[in-house]
Amino acid sequence: MIKAMIVDDEQSSIDLLQWLAEQYCPDISLIRTARSVQEAIPLISTFKPDILFLDIQMPHQSGFDLLTTIDQWDFEVIFTTAYNEFAIQAIRFSALDYLLKPVDEAELRKAIERYKAKKIYAPAGQLLFRNFIQNIAHRNREQFKLALAGTAEVKYVELDEIIRLQAESNYTHIHLSGKKTFVSAKTLKDYDEILQGHRFLRVHKSHLVNPLHIESYDKQGFLIMSDGAQVEVARRKQDFLQQTLSGKS
Repeated sequence: MIKAMIVDDEQSSIDLLQWLAEQYCPDISLIRTARSVQEAIPLISTFKPDILFLDIQMPHQSGFDLLTTIDQWDFEVIFTTAYNEFAIQAIRFSALDYLLKPVDEAELRKAIERYKAKKIYAPAGQLLFRNFIQNIAHRNREQFKLALAGTAEVKYVELDEIIRLQAESNYTHIHLSGKKTFVSAKTLKDYDEILQGHRFLRVHKSHLVNPLHIESYDKQGFLIMSDGAQVEVARRKQDFLQQTLSGKS
């Protein structure tokens, strides 16, 4: 069973999330709540939650302040926020999870399923949070580093390092400069959503490519990438890709 804790300065938000968890998430057995960072810190130490639902914006001290105060933690953090799009994208780039306020039942259930399905190793949470803090400090989204959480490590990469992302069942093989490959537990659909607005192109159901690494596009409908790979372009994507590459040149 899952022990969950909610930290939010608004009692109405706590009440809603607690009610939804009790009604729709039978895997959650115990719930504790706190309305400030000061109240939450000793409770986290004694309760030892599996999941911390953490509001970002609170008076006096934020949810970020709470996490930076704790030396070591091994619980899953799910931010609850009505925060701006810039911060949300930084959260997603850092492979962290969030729920938009007001939280609804369907999104909460999905978040719990994601938690149960996660395959990353235990210390990842703090490493991912550090990457988030670095990302949020940048004003240019193109400077974000993408956190790649695998089964045995977390890797941070610049977007320009990524040549292509290839679907392999429920995993994604991420091909990087220098002939490096990283296997991520996220699906290609996840990365397609995360990287929207960052020039990456979904050219096939199995491939997302970085146009900076396209060497050529042949008449048979294949891209030649900078790592030498041939990537098939779906027929319905060919006209759009041709227009995109023409505009790039």
